Amino acid sequence: MMIRLLLIILTIAQINGDKTNKDSTIENTRPIIGILTQPTPTSWMKPNRTTYIAASYVKYIEATGAQVVPIRMYQSIDYYLHLFNSLNGVLFPGGDFTDEYFFVAKLFYAWSLKDFDEIQKSFPLWGTCLGFEVLLMLTRYSTGILEPCQGYDYATELTFMPNANDSRLLGRSLPLNIKYALENEPTTANFHNFCMRPENFSADPILSTFYKMLTISPDLEGRTFVSTIESLRYPIFGVQWHPEKNAFEWRVNTTIPHTKNSVEVMQYMANFLTNQTRQNMNHFNSLGDELKYLIYQYTPEFTDLDTSHFQQIYYFYE
Repeated sequence: MMIRLLLIILTIAQINGDKTNKDSTIENTRPIIGILTQPTPTSWMKPNRTTYIAASYVKYIEATGAQVVPIRMYQSIDYYLHLFNSLNGVLFPGGDFTDEYFFVAKLFYAWSLKDFDEIQKSFPLWGTCLGFEVLLMLTRYSTGILEPCQGYDYATELTFMPNANDSRLLGRSLPLNIKYALENEPTTANFHNFCMRPENFSADPILSTFYKMLTISPDLEGRTFVSTIESLRYPIFGVQWHPEKNAFEWRVNTTIPHTKNSVEVMQYMANFLTNQTRQNMNHFNSLGDELKYLIYQYTPEFTDLDTSHFQQIYYFYE
């Protein structure tokens, strides 16, 4: 009798163990990532309240096996909350700072932290260039924490900080050949006019305890700036540089790197983000609901490679 009881207990334990293992390996095979739109610059001569997404960001995400939803400006809180509960992560793209962009980013940032703290639910956020800067601003509760710098239109290497080795983004998951390229070749395209200096980051008690400073880079004057970060606690990641440009932007007379290694850098960063979103099991209420939001209903417009920053642009007319 005792032996039979022990066998039953062991069987139950094995079943529960199997359930635990299965739960730990759950993977969302249909990840959908939101990308913030932003107001078009006035010099583009578009109608009032027109917003856009550079198509390179869409290609960047779609190349990893994820789908894209544009997160439009000038919408209701209910609209943004519905997307937060339906998407698996959000990318904050580069561009020009606007109050509208900051407002929407703040919503998703606050909701992501709240869900992680209250129900241990991961909703990844990724910031590129302006998106990187906005993440720092949101964490610091200030838009005045950056300083002007010479960081526009050049490619450079990264200097890894000691704690990068045990990070999620640049730790054990980073292939050695890509790490070598990042450290020794100009594989990161920079197009920014503001910087977070390492000394300012380290001296800030809020930023330095919320984020890891993973890499630094030199600007065109030889001064260093923080170039890659990740949150210590939350699924939040940021790069001051532009991985998506390496494969998808072909503007002439720029320094965007298009080497094999620089494209592999792009692929690693994009895959990392999508793999983070695969841990989130959000979904739309129905296929019909999903189709209403996916970017497929919009057509990117080709732009003049001699004058535009981007090869193709999605425009959204509000």
